[in-house]
Amino acid sequence: MSVVDIVILILKLIVAVLQLLDAVLKFVR
Repeated sequence: MSVVDIVILILKLIVAVLQLLDAVLKFVR
């Protein structure tokens, strides 16, 4: 795996976590 692949994976993970947090916040309110 190259460095670019790892960076893309991390970015996708961050986006997924942000979407999950957004969904949780909407669910809580």
